[in-house]
Formats: sequence, structure tokens, C-alpha cells
Amino acid sequence: MYITYDEYLDLGGTLDETAFDDIAYDAQCIIDWWTFNRLQNETTYPTAVKRCMYKLIQLLYSQQTIIDVAVPHTTTNETTVTAAISSESNDGVSTTYNTISVKDVLDVTQKEFEDVVRRYLSGIKNSLGHKLLYRGIYPNE
Repeated sequence: MYITYDEYLDLGGTLDETAFDDIAYDAQCIIDWWTFNRLQNETTYPTAVKRCMYKLIQLLYSQQTIIDVAVPHTTTNETTVTAAISSESNDGVSTTYNTISVKDVLDVTQKEFEDVVRRYLSGIKNSLGHKLLYRGIYPNE
């Protein structure tokens, strides 16, 4: 793992260790995908990588929390999340709720994952001097 549970707690994390282990694995997979696995043979990790992991863990946990409250929508085949009341009338007793599809939640969080990885890992190099986010292939890779 690119971040230990204790390091996660030191950065302000609140998940229990079991939830952390599950979500941290997913966060690490995101980083590995973006970095072409350029961190896998490292023994120490830059602070930027640890902070990136922390942010991704928080985003993944938020995403999962939102999806957990999703319910099938009655008029379509999409699963939606009911977020909050968007309008309400008193005399006719009418209430309208904001809804968002799970697909939209996934699309938004995917963009946030990309933004976090780019923000934290842009210009960061591994011990071989390879930029983590370089989209090409270095010799001997």
C-alpha cells in the first residue's frame, strides 16, 4: 500500500481499518492505472503519493456512500439517488426531490479521481527518475 492506516489517520482519516483496507486497494489501483505501475517496485513513497491516496480514499468512500442510498426509480430503468427536496408546496401537499442517476455519480467521481491524480502527481518522479504521469514508455520499462 502507498499509505498505511496510521498515516491515513494522521492525515485526518476517519474510516475503520477494515473499510480503509478495502477502499485503499481501490485507490491504489487508480494510481497504478494512471502511473503505468511506476510505483509498484518502490520501497518509499513521496508525500504527494500519500496525500493523493488519502484524497482518493475520501472520494471513493463518498462515492460508495452515495451509491448505497440509491434506489430504483419507478419510471425508468435507472437507479437514482434522491439528494434533497428541490421544491415543496404547502396547500397542494406536493414535494419534489432532486435525483441523480448512479451513472452520473460515477461520471462525476471519475472526473474527480482524474483531477486529484493530476493535481497531486504531476511532476512527481519515482526512484528511477521517471515522471509518474508520463504517458509514454521509458527505456527498460
